Amino acid sequence: MHWAPWQPEAALVAAVTEPVPDLLVLDTYDRIAWQQVAELPHRLLVAFEDALPHPGAAGMVIGPQQDGRELGGLRFACLRQPFWEVGPRAIRDSPERVLVTTGGGDLGGLAGRIATHLGERLPRVQIELVRGPGFAGEPPRNVTVLEQPPSLLEPLLGADAVVCAGGQTMLEAAAAGTPALVLEGAPNQRPQIAILASREAVLPVGEDEVPETLENLLCSTSQRRELSCRAQEAVDGRGALRIASELVALARR
Repeated sequence: MHWAPWQPEAALVAAVTEPVPDLLVLDTYDRIAWQQVAELPHRLLVAFEDALPHPGAAGMVIGPQQDGRELGGLRFACLRQPFWEVGPRAIRDSPERVLVTTGGGDLGGLAGRIATHLGERLPRVQIELVRGPGFAGEPPRNVTVLEQPPSLLEPLLGADAVVCAGGQTMLEAAAAGTPALVLEGAPNQRPQIAILASREAVLPVGEDEVPETLENLLCSTSQRRELSCRAQEAVDGRGALRIASELVALARR
């Protein structure tokens, strides 16, 4: 297997076409990259559903929904290796920490605003704010700032709840068993938020709803425990292994 970040240089084109791959797996929002890939020789193009430029662009699709997708559903949620073996989560009766993260992007200062409001409303709880590479401006006062941590596994395991967007971090929080309040950071996050919400594994919220919803959640050990159990049942963290196994079997056939 050859892995490379997409660059439109001839060297990379040669790397993925000599010899012609049995499977070409693409994960990008870049339509130019999609055009270039479509012109490359390959036997089967596999793509992540949320990055597809139009239906039918790929021969096989990986996505959160199971409506006809060959590799559809939360069983195929791709997480990093440290999330493959997370055990059942112990839930504290007295919450101590809340993690706030919107991934690598600032989303118009959303994470900072939420962290500020929570710090004012929950003075006895430590608020940890993850600042990704897309963040600008000064971090809010009275919160603990985590600057671009290489992994969120340890912060998630140490948090009694997380406020996050509905992308990769939501899936990681589910696998870690961290009760999650989830905001829609982009339209393509909507399907997997809806799926986890339908399984009562996360709490979808709007920005204005976060402080009160979180305060109620922190007051209820039983609700946090139920969310944690349902989340880990929905996302066990081993989706990347299942995808690899399916694709190897497909290539052999």
